[in-house]
Amino acid sequence: MTKQSLQMAGVVAGAVVSFNTLFFLASYFYYADKAGGDAGAVRFAFALLSLIVAIAAYGAALAPRPIGHVLAVVFGVASLVGAIAGFASGKPPVMSMTLLIMGGLLPVLAWQSWLRSRPAWSFLISIIAVFAIVTFFGAPKVRNLLHIGLWHALILPGLLIVCVIALAMVRDEYRTER
Repeated sequence: MTKQSLQMAGVVAGAVVSFNTLFFLASYFYYADKAGGDAGAVRFAFALLSLIVAIAAYGAALAPRPIGHVLAVVFGVASLVGAIAGFASGKPPVMSMTLLIMGGLLPVLAWQSWLRSRPAWSFLISIIAVFAIVTFFGAPKVRNLLHIGLWHALILPGLLIVCVIALAMVRDEYRTER
């Protein structure tokens, strides 16, 4: 490891510890007057969210090109799985079709972007940015549909934002000469 990567790891670890400390204190005051609240589970879910996003962000800072493209492919495969599950469980077909299209597009766009196609890269980054915004504001709905905690539902938008940032970091590789 280089000195710069160790410094970056220290900054990321410090941020995770700081955010979790602040969240612990804020949740203490929130749950102080609430009977039956499960503060421990909420704190664990937030710690999990912050740790997963921090690890992905650190990896993206070290190797933005591979991390951004691999995350895009993983999201594509996960979208296909979600589409199949949606069709099988009788969920609204609009969401299942959207996931099916995303699952087909993301791996192809990531592959073409990996081959340095500027149009594929720009379309990939814009689709993932929109997907990040939609999943961020749709996290309460995802929480209710999947019966998971809100902080667990926010892991996906957090990773999508890391993917967008990683792909944006390599923008110079897609510049064209005029």
